[in-house]
Amino acid sequence: MQTVTLPHPNTLIAVEPLDYPNTYDIHTPHRHNYFELMLIETKGGHQFIDFTKHPLQAQQVFIIYPGQVHLLARENAHGIVLQFKKEIFDFLFPLKHHQFYKETPLLKVSPNCFKHLCDLSHTIGHFLKEENPSALAKEKVYSYLKIILITIIEQQGNKSISLEQQNFASTFLSLLEQHIFTKRKVTDYTKLMGLSNDKCTLLCKQTFGKTPLKLIHEELLMQIRRLLLLNQYTLKEIAFELNFDSQAHFSSFIKQVTGKTASDLQTEMLNIYQTTS
Repeated sequence: MQTVTLPHPNTLIAVEPLDYPNTYDIHTPHRHNYFELMLIETKGGHQFIDFTKHPLQAQQVFIIYPGQVHLLARENAHGIVLQFKKEIFDFLFPLKHHQFYKETPLLKVSPNCFKHLCDLSHTIGHFLKEENPSALAKEKVYSYLKIILITIIEQQGNKSISLEQQNFASTFLSLLEQHIFTKRKVTDYTKLMGLSNDKCTLLCKQTFGKTPLKLIHEELLMQIRRLLLLNQYTLKEIAFELNFDSQAHFSSFIKQVTGKTASDLQTEMLNIYQTTS
């Protein structure tokens, strides 16, 4: 499965129409290494985000995160796509990338809010087309993007969290992303963060409403499902790739978390794309 990058390595953000000419094969599942904010203006077609099919309807907003499996069948749909790297949050203080993670990528907004997001996106696109933009012009781009993202946070109904919780969430999620293939005990992460188990559990429950072990298991299962979807490895090879002690331990984890066997889970993953694409 290919990993798609923004076309210009030094570009932190891009604005494109939904039907722009992609530089990669749009007919096969792929991953982005950047965020993608998709505004659907007219309906038509569907897309898969990880393991769920979403019909494309007018005035929908989708948030696709780095690393998610994606497949888009645009058909007659039109809209706007904002693509931006995680590093852009260095310029968007106090916003953090973790504030946009939610269980479903689909966000429903009012017609006025949708128009507001589209207008701001077009404005960013206008600035990006300028030759030799000034430093102030770049700041305008960051400012408009910040307004867009703040609006999305408000629409999601995200509760206000303390600075301590923001810093914890950003650090914990980043560590999970970096180390999930080799570290899956709560103590692995508390040591990296210099926290006690009790403090880590408290902050996880306050910030995510889940225990740290639950978050670790969810991230590990997500990586397992993505590797199963590739259909390039045997179950034994996936267990080895994820550093399980044995295939039996790997299968036991899947059974414990999903109630399914590893083979059944793989069949389920492959059927999602093959029978409904």
